[in-house]
Amino acid sequence: MIRLIEFLFFLLIYFLILILLGIYAHRRTKKNAQDYFLANRTFGPILLLFTFAATNFSAFTFLGFAGKSYESGFGQYGIMAFGTGFMAIMFYIIGRKVWKLGKMRGYITPPELIGDIFNSKLLKIIFLLVMVIFTIPYLATQAIGAGLIIENVSNSLITWQIGAILTMLIIMVYVLFGGMRGSGWTDVIQGILMISAMLLAVIFVSNSLGGFENANLMAFKARPDLFIRPGGGNYFTPFIWFSFMLLWLFADPMFPQIFSRFYTAKNEKSLKYSIIFYPIIVSFLFLFPVLIGVWALGVGIIPNQNDMILPIMVYTYAPSYIYSFVMIGALAALMSTADSQLLSLSTMLSHDLKIKKIKISEINLARMLIIILSLFSIIFVITNYDPNVGIMGTLVKTTFSGLAILCPTTIAALYWKKATKWGCIFSILAGVLAIFIYDLNLIQTFGFLSAVWAILISIVVLIFVSYIK
Repeated sequence: MIRLIEFLFFLLIYFLILILLGIYAHRRTKKNAQDYFLANRTFGPILLLFTFAATNFSAFTFLGFAGKSYESGFGQYGIMAFGTGFMAIMFYIIGRKVWKLGKMRGYITPPELIGDIFNSKLLKIIFLLVMVIFTIPYLATQAIGAGLIIENVSNSLITWQIGAILTMLIIMVYVLFGGMRGSGWTDVIQGILMISAMLLAVIFVSNSLGGFENANLMAFKARPDLFIRPGGGNYFTPFIWFSFMLLWLFADPMFPQIFSRFYTAKNEKSLKYSIIFYPIIVSFLFLFPVLIGVWALGVGIIPNQNDMILPIMVYTYAPSYIYSFVMIGALAALMSTADSQLLSLSTMLSHDLKIKKIKISEINLARMLIIILSLFSIIFVITNYDPNVGIMGTLVKTTFSGLAILCPTTIAALYWKKATKWGCIFSILAGVLAIFIYDLNLIQTFGFLSAVWAILISIVVLIFVSYIK
């Protein structure tokens, strides 16, 4: 009961800070699209670094990583840290050109840039729909993660569904007020919280287990297969490693919340420095949940859901106030992603689907869409989450694969002058079709993730159709 009271106390303070920051940002935000949606393109290197990190660290960082490493071992660190760190190269390749074009031509959204370069409204709409449809599950998993945390802390007094709904409503409120400036400011607070929480979690858990060396030794004695490739269940085959490297490279820059932040950089130097330091933070922070997930096997923890490994370990081996703080840090990780997704989706829908007959400002329309998207995400949470698949499995099957197929079109738009609108249109449609075919297990993947084949098909179709059209 003491733990629950401590958690609710920290949670109340945290939620109040977010809402107050949103209100303050609202007062500082001018009533125009550039300022509300992009903070008037004023993010310096530090703010941009924090908003990149906080936006990309989500429910899978605190919950999915530990749960997957508990099942498959240390290979999870290599896939996530190296793959996501290496992806920063693509951030610069795509982000630098997006920033320049955005500043020069006043672009606000990803579909707007793609549609304008190819002078195609149809391509813009298809790009928009794919981004929105495949991001909704990602947005929903943030709420799911919050619900699981709150249910765990309250010893099931509050169900995960109620916790998810409450969190989504809080996110909706401060995004409504603050726009991109509020999202960026809260990202700094949430980034500091999540880094501090993860550090405290690994320090206190390892100390209770007799130090890092002893914690690893116990885990090795219990499951030596988790310390070598291919790991538990022979999961980390060379095909899976290659698949994830390619997936992160193509998928992450296409997250609408990341793509939109390319526009917000104050200058090219801000973008460059934030991308240089991003892999350092990733490689440092991603090790901790993986360690805790593997250590759980050494002490015989058996969770009802693998995604709950980290909360259970911290609950068991850290003081109650540390447990409460770490759970707030976990909430910060997922909420910083959800608020950015909510803002980017509403921005695209309000800006790119302009209906002249509707006499309402673009900002007010975006705010209405924020409410609608929040409610839609809540419905998705209640009806679609499968605890047996877990957060990582849910995202790999849906969001990551779906967004990755947009990357060939984006690179073509930025760098290949011979690319055509029809090449891009058919590339995206072929990629989406491939994802559904592989998801239905109609075609074998030969050991690779289905996303790899979808990306390859998208590239081949783009090149082929561009040359014949």
